[in-house]
Amino acid sequence: MKNYILALLLCTVGVFYAQTEGSGKYAINLLTVNSKNSDFGTAFYGEDKLVFASPKKGITLVNDVWVDNNQRFLELYVGDILPNGDLENVSLMKGEVNTRYHEADVVFTRDLKTVYFTRNNFYNKKLARSEKEMANLAMFKASVNDKGEWVNIIPMPFNNVEYSVGHPALSPDEKTLYFISDMPGGYGQTDIFKVAINQSGFGNPVNLGWKINSPSKEFSPFVDGEVLYFSSDKDGGMGGFDVYATRLVDFTPEPVLLNAPINSSADDVTFIINSKTRKGYVSSNRSGGKGDDDLYSFIEEEPVIFKCRQLITGEVRDQNTTEIIRGAVVAIKDVDGNVVEEVVVDEEGMFELPAYCDTSYKLEGSKEGYTTQSKSLTTSMEADKKLKLLILLGTGEILEQVEPVAAIVEEKPEGMPEVLPEEIVKVRPSTYVVNIEPIYFELNSSYLNKEAMKELDKVVDLMNKYPEMIIESGSHTDSRGIVGYNTWLSTRRASSTVNYILEKGIDSSRITGKGYGESQLINGCSDGVECTEVQHAMNRRTEFVIIKM
Repeated sequence: MKNYILALLLCTVGVFYAQTEGSGKYAINLLTVNSKNSDFGTAFYGEDKLVFASPKKGITLVNDVWVDNNQRFLELYVGDILPNGDLENVSLMKGEVNTRYHEADVVFTRDLKTVYFTRNNFYNKKLARSEKEMANLAMFKASVNDKGEWVNIIPMPFNNVEYSVGHPALSPDEKTLYFISDMPGGYGQTDIFKVAINQSGFGNPVNLGWKINSPSKEFSPFVDGEVLYFSSDKDGGMGGFDVYATRLVDFTPEPVLLNAPINSSADDVTFIINSKTRKGYVSSNRSGGKGDDDLYSFIEEEPVIFKCRQLITGEVRDQNTTEIIRGAVVAIKDVDGNVVEEVVVDEEGMFELPAYCDTSYKLEGSKEGYTTQSKSLTTSMEADKKLKLLILLGTGEILEQVEPVAAIVEEKPEGMPEVLPEEIVKVRPSTYVVNIEPIYFELNSSYLNKEAMKELDKVVDLMNKYPEMIIESGSHTDSRGIVGYNTWLSTRRASSTVNYILEKGIDSSRITGKGYGESQLINGCSDGVECTEVQHAMNRRTEFVIIKM
C-alpha cells in the first residue's frame, strides 16, 4: 500500500482554565427555619438579609395547590441573617410581589432599588397559557420603594407564553442579566442565556453556548466576579442536580464540579456566595433535612481551583497535494502513552484539543492509508503565546514556523480589508461571514420567526453600508435524515432568507442562496459517526458568506 504523508499545522493559542474533578472546600449547616415542604432559591437582600421561596402558609379560600408536588404555590419570604448563617424574623416580602401562583428566584441591584424575579406568566390579573395550556414561567422587573415594597412590576420583553424564562442573575457591573429558558434553538432542555441591560431597555437574549449548556437542564445561575455558578443534571455529577462553576473570562471548555458537601447524591441547586465574606447558601433535597428542599448555609474554606490549560488547534493536510484530509484522527497522549484527548477533524480538516499548561505530551495524527506519526511537545505557561509547528507525519521531522506553510495561506474575498469591521467575522480559512446571531428554524420548517428577522435586518444594514458587497446565503443541515430531503429543506430555508432580504430593497444581483444539506459539515459528525445532540446542532446553521466587498 502506498504510504501517504500528512502535514499537520499545530497552534497553541492562549490560556484558559478548567478542571474535571471536584473543587473547593466548604463547611455546611442546615437552617432551622426550614419547613417540611420545599424551601429553596436564596438571594442576598443587601448584606444582612436573605430572600427565599417557600409554599404559602395559613388558611386560604382558593385552590392554590400545585399538582406536581401536592404543595401550595410558592411565595417569597425575607429574613435577617444571623452571624452563624441562620435566619430570624422571617416574613413575607412586602408589596405587589406575591400572587396566588409561583414566585421564586430573585436578584437585587446593589442599591436595592430594582429587583428581577420569576413568576408564573401572571400579569394584570391574568394567567397566560401556551397552546398546550401550560402556565410557563416568566421573568419580571420591579422597583423597591423606601418602605421595601415592590411596585411598578413589569414583564421582561423576551418573555413568551410558549416557553419559560426565569432564574435571574446579575453581572457585577449590572450591565448583563443572566437567566434560564427552554426557548427554541437551545442546546438542552433548559439553557443559560444572557442579555445586555442598556439605557433603552434590554438587548436580544444570547445563549451562553455548548461550553456551559448541555443537552440536560441548566438552572439557577449566580455570578461572583468573573465566576458563574449554576446547577445542572447533566451526566458526570454526584447525583441529580449538581453545582458547577465556570469562568466568564478566558476559554473554559468544561465547568468545574464543586466538591461535597455542596454537592450530594440528591438535587443541589441555587448556590450563592458573598464575594467578601465567602459565606453563602445552597438548596438541597438531600437526606437529613427537615422536608423536601431545604436551605443550607456554608462557609468557603478553600476556593474553587481552575487549572491553567491551553487550547491546541490546527489543520491536517496532505503534504504532497496540500489537500485537507477529512476523517483524520488527532490525539494527545501523556508521557505514559495514555490518550488524554482525541478528536476527528472537521470537514475543513481542522481540530481543537485542550491540554494542561506546562505539561509534556505526545501529539499523534492518523488515518487509514497514511503513516501514523507522533511527536513530543511541552505546552507553555505564557498567556497568549502562539506556537506554530509543522509536523510532517511519516518522517518525524518537526520544524518551527513563523508563518503557516504557503500551501495553506488563505485567500480573502475581493475588497476585504486587513482589519475586519465588527460586522464581519472569519469562521474558517478563506471564509468570512456576516457576524450575526445564529438563525434557527423549527424542525422541518423554513418559517422565519421574529428573532431570525431581527438578525436578517443586520445583514440588510451591512449590505446598505457596503453597496458593492455580494453575499451568499448558505443553509446547512446535520447528517441525520435522508440526503435528498436535507438538501430540499436547506434550499427552502436559504430561499426564505434571500426573499426576506430582497423584500428589504437589496438588488437580486447582490445575493444568492443555496441549500447545502449535509454536504458541508463543520465537524466529524457524518453518517455512522456517533455524536452528541450539541455536536449535530453545530451543523444546522445558516451563514451569509461574503463573496465580494
